[in-house]
Amino acid sequence: MTNHPNRSKSTIEFAFIQSGYCVFGAGHTKGQAIADAREWLESENGEQGGMTLAEVRALLTNDRVDGGFRVISSNDAEFDSYLKNQGGYSQRNGEWFAD
Repeated sequence: MTNHPNRSKSTIEFAFIQSGYCVFGAGHTKGQAIADAREWLESENGEQGGMTLAEVRALLTNDRVDGGFRVISSNDAEFDSYLKNQGGYSQRNGEWFAD
């Protein structure tokens, strides 16, 4: 999930995560993080990027149980850990950017 051509160089303030696993999308806004996740999630027929935005939004449970999809903000205590462990992101002057 690195070097995504649609990512801007603005700071990452939100991450679409699967609790206990990884980051599927990131962006300056919650909407950008959801749209970015759409590019990486697989549809029911196994097509990467094949889900609609509505389908991606429907995955959100905001549940911290492992496997639950949620969007977290940079104010969330887990934010830095998820982006650091994911790779493809770098922190400069306390702010996160896509590589």
